Amino acid sequence: MQSRLLQKNSDNTYYCAALFQYLREFCIQYYQWTCLISADNKHKIPIGEDVAVSTGVRNWHSIVDQDSILVAADHDFTKLFLTPSVIFFISISNKISESFYDDQVFISYKNTVFEQSSTIRHSTEFLNALNIQYEYQILPLILCLYTDRGLDHWCNYGSVQIALIYLFLYEDFDLLIAVRTAPNYS
Repeated sequence: MQSRLLQKNSDNTYYCAALFQYLREFCIQYYQWTCLISADNKHKIPIGEDVAVSTGVRNWHSIVDQDSILVAADHDFTKLFLTPSVIFFISISNKISESFYDDQVFISYKNTVFEQSSTIRHSTEFLNALNIQYEYQILPLILCLYTDRGLDHWCNYGSVQIALIYLFLYEDFDLLIAVRTAPNYS
């Protein structure tokens, strides 16, 4: 998500950075009751069968030893694709100038064909991560989510609203804030 915030060609860079700053300031003000989570799905990883899969997609070069021969299947001939999903629990510091990036990361993998990314799947992943993170502690009353700009995070879609309401009611939060990076239309 940081790479999207740092793009020079995005018209939304200022707004994404401002939203994230406002969210962090809110979390600082109510830190004793707040949990801040950042979530993102990464790109699909091709998995081959008995043969390596070429990474030469979009004219990217593959890395091999100088004395070896590159033997790999074309990227179209894969057995399956895995999509890593990353959930990052952000530690809330006392000042906006201090670093927020030094806490717990949860990574899960989905078979892209049979386990599509969906809003209800994300809510379930959030619940699993929350249960692990707060296994021996009381769950905070406020949950703040900062997600990528994928369609399964757009808060104006009914499916996303239902999944967030499910998450809110299931864990009995007092407040749930969901912020996503704005789409890049340029």
